Amino acid sequence: MVPKFCRMAWRVDDMDDFTRRMGELFGFTFFTPGLIAEVYPDATFKVGFGEHGIEPIQPGAEGLGFAEGDRLIEIAVDVADAESVRARLKAAGHEPIAISYLPVPAVDEYLFGRDFHGIQFLACTEGVNEAQIRSELPFAALDDAKPPKVGCVTLVSEDIDALAASLKQCYDMEFHPFNPAGFGRRGLSGTHRVRLIEGPSALLDGNESALVSVDIVHHDVEGARATLEAAGYSVRHRQQLASGGFAYFFGPTVQGFPLSIYPESADAEMLGL
Repeated sequence: MVPKFCRMAWRVDDMDDFTRRMGELFGFTFFTPGLIAEVYPDATFKVGFGEHGIEPIQPGAEGLGFAEGDRLIEIAVDVADAESVRARLKAAGHEPIAISYLPVPAVDEYLFGRDFHGIQFLACTEGVNEAQIRSELPFAALDDAKPPKVGCVTLVSEDIDALAASLKQCYDMEFHPFNPAGFGRRGLSGTHRVRLIEGPSALLDGNESALVSVDIVHHDVEGARATLEAAGYSVRHRQQLASGGFAYFFGPTVQGFPLSIYPESADAEMLGL
């Protein structure tokens, strides 16, 4: 069902270190699609993919224009038709800052810049990325992948009503209120797995990114908490869940990557459903 969150990209300084440490913490594995070398044979930037929905990108010596500023490079959203989304964003005054061509499905996906409420969203037609990657190796869509994986992403905005209205207009994303549980004054969420927080709050103090947290749904939350704490990352906020257990917010972790973890049983509760 679309629209839905499908992956997020984060700028890293050391790809090998990031992927190794995320593997140690969560068992995540990453690979680089052959398409990268095929389309950009002389580039020195690095890209990692995984079924978990996290896409680290390390700029090369030549730089990477769309990765400057906020370490959050993109929130990618599967939509029914990326061309329709592009047309609506163009009508609203926004042009893509990067266009990626996927040769196997023979379509484009579109990354829009921070002139859209300060956050870079990418529009891709549902299934096209999976089709491209599956031309090289088996790959499960995020919905079908087993936890641990990204369950939702939490973003901060000064005006979540305006952001939600634009996402509805351009991406068909519907939002409803949810309890932000100490993160801010108000929260909006949806079945698309993008949560919006309106501050201020003590938990958001010092936050330099529009990305508050990548919320990892996990089959063993207490085990994951212990692993993160043993690695030197302390719990900054603990949320007791009506469905049982706790969600834990750690804030910045590996190379600034902001994390929360929560149990599978609390998936609907985290989305305010």
